[in-house]
Amino acid sequence: MPGENLLRSAKSGNDCTRNELLAFNIEVKDATTAAFFNVATLPATSVSQTILNNLAEPAGPLSKTDQNFFIYMRMAELGTSEESAVDDFAIFLLSMLDYDRDGRVLRSRKEMSFYMAGQRVDAKADVVLINRGFYLLLVQEDKVFSQPAHHGIIFIVHEF
Repeated sequence: MPGENLLRSAKSGNDCTRNELLAFNIEVKDATTAAFFNVATLPATSVSQTILNNLAEPAGPLSKTDQNFFIYMRMAELGTSEESAVDDFAIFLLSMLDYDRDGRVLRSRKEMSFYMAGQRVDAKADVVLINRGFYLLLVQEDKVFSQPAHHGIIFIVHEF
């Protein structure tokens, strides 16, 4: 294994380097939609065609959801020193896609405590989807490897 001889230490995600990713055997890969979801075709979406077919807010009247989508997205793109704009966009997007249903709720800046590298650590995820006390989805903004003015959002999908 590539990271088996590397030193593992508990540290904030903001302080992680590529060495820590290797040490914990974390690999970031680009994937097609089909490969990521492991399906040939995705099910039909309820997202409007306005959002699916435009990179920026088009002229003309828009539904409230479409208008808010473009506003949140623009704030996230422009908010290079304001992390909350990226978190707000992630929460809006997950809610728009109906993740917060059936007892699931979205929380921001959720404090968590767990074991890492043999020691108890505290962490604060940017956005968390919780179902009856279980973490279903963590969203962490990429503050380390993103280029200035290009925020990255890391979605960690794991049932804890």
